[in-house]
Amino acid sequence: MNQAREEHTASLLADGRVLVTGGYNKQVFLDHAELYDPSTETWTTTGSMKARRDYHSATVLANGKVLVAGGFNGEIIVDTAELYDPATQIWTTTGNMDEVRDRHTASLLPNGKVLVAGGSNHDNIKNSAILYDPSAETWTTTGNMNVIRDRHTATILTNGNVLVTGGSHNGATQNSTELYDFSTEIWITTGSMNNARQNHQAVLLKDGKVLVTGGSNVGKALHTSELYDPSTELWTTVDKMNNIQDGHEISPLTNE
Repeated sequence: MNQAREEHTASLLADGRVLVTGGYNKQVFLDHAELYDPSTETWTTTGSMKARRDYHSATVLANGKVLVAGGFNGEIIVDTAELYDPATQIWTTTGNMDEVRDRHTASLLPNGKVLVAGGSNHDNIKNSAILYDPSAETWTTTGNMNVIRDRHTATILTNGNVLVTGGSHNGATQNSTELYDFSTEIWITTGSMNNARQNHQAVLLKDGKVLVTGGSNVGKALHTSELYDPSTELWTTVDKMNNIQDGHEISPLTNE
């Protein structure tokens, strides 16, 4: 990349390029964004965001634009949101969230709306959730999660519902999980993981199961992994990773 960074986001665009936004480079919090083109294996700078931020979310919308929301700007946690248009490489402001938050999750629902769940502000971790409507560029509240959490994961299942796992809750790492039904806007608890974890990763597999890997518990990084089966709502342990991983990334392979 052109800019060293951590705590940023990376989003796969419709044309195959990857948009990287924000983060922290050990000196300043960034508004800088850049694009990776896999056809040329090169990075190029693109339009900078309106605000500096890390621990934010970035979601590719159905119209191809990217919604960036929340995060920490080096001084305060913010409620601002903005849209990136890959066609023009320009950022524009959009409606603010209902409250400030970082370390939240953002998920594109089958109806085109974006579900933002949990996260933290300056004083508290949240169980609240909100919906962004791209057509109106506005946010509305939806059902609260059963557990307050940040540093969790959110995965869209094949039926369009959202599986939220783990995270931090008042200093304690969680093994609890819950499901958001986008049609009813209600959260229901589901099977707990075998290991409590935060800063972990989750990915939907081709068979509809969800693989969760790594993370940390009470400051100790993990190499454990487990599978969630939506048909039984149960978790089973699978092979451990070769190395402990905390705050890592995970991606499905096209041949698996």
